[in-house]
Amino acid sequence: MSSRTAGSRLLEGLVVVEIGTRLAATACGSLMADLGAEVVLVEDKAGPRPERALAAAGKRSLFVDSRDAGDRVVLFRLVDAADVVLLSSDANALDSEIWSRARPERQILCDLTAYGHSGPLAGTAHSEALVQAMAAIADTTGRPDGLPTFTGAPFIDMETAVYGLAAIMAATLVRLRTGIGQRIDMALYDVGVNALLTFIPLVLVDRHATRAGNRHPALATWNAFRALDGWVLICGPTNVQWRKLCTVMDRPALVDAPAFRTPSARVDNVDLLDAHVGAWVAGLTAARCIELVSEQGIPCGPILPLEAIAKEPNLVHRGMVLEASDPLTGLKLRIPGNPIRATGADVPVAKPVPMPDADRSWCLERAGTDTGAVKRVTGDVRLSGRPLEGVRIIEIGMNTVAPLACRQLGALGADVIKVEPPTGDTNRINAPLRADGEAYVYALSNSDKRGIVLDLKQPSDRETLWTLLGTADVVMENLKPGSLHKLGFGAQEVQQRYPSIVYCSVNGFGYDSVYPGRPALDTVIQGMSGAMAATQVDGVPMKAGISISDQLGGQFGLAGTLAALFARETGGKAVHLDIAMQDCSAWATQACWNGQAGAPPVIVAASDRLVAIEGDVSLVPSASTLSAAELVEKARGLGRAAAPILSVKDVMENPQTAARGLLKTVPTADNDEWLVLGSPLKLLSTPAEVRSAMPRLGFVHVELAHELGLPASKTPLTLRA
Repeated sequence: MSSRTAGSRLLEGLVVVEIGTRLAATACGSLMADLGAEVVLVEDKAGPRPERALAAAGKRSLFVDSRDAGDRVVLFRLVDAADVVLLSSDANALDSEIWSRARPERQILCDLTAYGHSGPLAGTAHSEALVQAMAAIADTTGRPDGLPTFTGAPFIDMETAVYGLAAIMAATLVRLRTGIGQRIDMALYDVGVNALLTFIPLVLVDRHATRAGNRHPALATWNAFRALDGWVLICGPTNVQWRKLCTVMDRPALVDAPAFRTPSARVDNVDLLDAHVGAWVAGLTAARCIELVSEQGIPCGPILPLEAIAKEPNLVHRGMVLEASDPLTGLKLRIPGNPIRATGADVPVAKPVPMPDADRSWCLERAGTDTGAVKRVTGDVRLSGRPLEGVRIIEIGMNTVAPLACRQLGALGADVIKVEPPTGDTNRINAPLRADGEAYVYALSNSDKRGIVLDLKQPSDRETLWTLLGTADVVMENLKPGSLHKLGFGAQEVQQRYPSIVYCSVNGFGYDSVYPGRPALDTVIQGMSGAMAATQVDGVPMKAGISISDQLGGQFGLAGTLAALFARETGGKAVHLDIAMQDCSAWATQACWNGQAGAPPVIVAASDRLVAIEGDVSLVPSASTLSAAELVEKARGLGRAAAPILSVKDVMENPQTAARGLLKTVPTADNDEWLVLGSPLKLLSTPAEVRSAMPRLGFVHVELAHELGLPASKTPLTLRA
């Protein structure tokens, strides 16, 4: 396999100029460099940015004084020669100038800002933390009896970086087809609203959607417990798991105790339940507790301190925590590996950090001279079609991860066919349910797809799937590693028969793992990646309210698939992508690795709601007499950025949400309709469009039925038991 298609060089040949100083732009550039693009980090001569070495690793460096006429000429010519330019125009004037100026027609400009270029908040240069306040991320994180909590790692910046990479790769596929680039308007707020997927259903049934600490709002046992030498997560909510846990704890009388006999009873009596489990865990080391619980097949894991992830066996095995030298200080620092990994790819061992301005000669050579022959454009010409029209995706996935990736691929125009077992995706029965028994979270997770029910234990249904695969470009799956191989549909079998298919597998610890077969849930992965340790509440590591590990797994599956399609279309071979949620989550904590994390905003009570204020809080004594709007304005007058802390319901009703098209009602093919999320992938010439929600289980679209020789339906089919 060539280096181009071994997974680390999927973007070889692309030239990227990174000017934006927001972390989302920096992290997006780093991902592109990891995938083989030539990325030039444009640095300000006024002085290095914080965490300069982390930002520059694996990139080229060019120093520019934007006030110097000669430097401006060099910069603009380099920009004109680039395939992709990364900006954050709400952070500085230079980025805004480049966003608005005439550009080469073939160029892709990606602007990563707090709120995007539309809506009442457009141009507001809020930090990640204040966007967390405005997008209800803070209000859904922390203890239920405590204040809203800002995540210790900048997860919204990092998710925006991955979505930004996905949008760029979609734009490159358009450019391959048309020769025309476009502008991309990525907003942290849009990403934050999309991250509320599991909370929105609660609002729709008039339940309060807020913090649950380390518990699950509807399941128990599900919590973090203190062992003799650390913290342990145990997630065993089913009756079978509860019975096994009681056996391990040697508490047989608890199994059928009235307070714990049913799942609902365990949730109603969760304080008492957690007291029993916590007392047992407290007498064990973390390792012994995990050993005993894991032997019963109950999802569990340690909550690793951030300093421990460099030695976490699976992260070491997969090359996710690397070491580099800062050429300015000589100090060693930790930098992340690449979560977008293909089977057969070499694990990276180093990413050099360039000296400042080390690549001026290379940049001057690349910039060339302005001949005036390049066609230039301004604004956003609407191109026909969507980026992935003509691409077929086969989704074999459950719950959040693969469905997230595929609903975005569907919004980009792909024909996504979701394959479900006769019992359906487990999200179809996850509460809260509509009056007719249909699940809100399923509709939110599965827009822009067609469905088919196949029992892959049946020969006829296996043959139907092979027929579908013969027409497909991508397989996206997030089942337990090895499950599809046992049924004859693993990556090796599929790619041997159809070599052009990109096969993307996303799971907790990866196919190439030291934990084969280990069950993985979002909370367990948050604990085993350092994500929980990044957020502390009164000394207790705290999970993010949003399902960051599930979401990052889906987002990296999305971005990796689009990068693999680009590589395939430009002369590479199709790959099997091996995405591990643990890798993705650890990558997202990188800003905390080298001791540079800043202080969170201070939370102040105004007369009508809580407000987050950055920096000096000398105005606090009068806060309670002011409304949130007045307090934000007063803080602004004192040079302090501030934002109200909104609830999920507030966000759903926010004019910015409406202006960005982040919630919309769409039809289903069986004459129903659902409220769904709009896509955060804002390509301005070939927009992603959310057009439909999935019908009921068993509904077969007419066109798909005709293609496969199956009966079509306008009402749900009667399915096999």
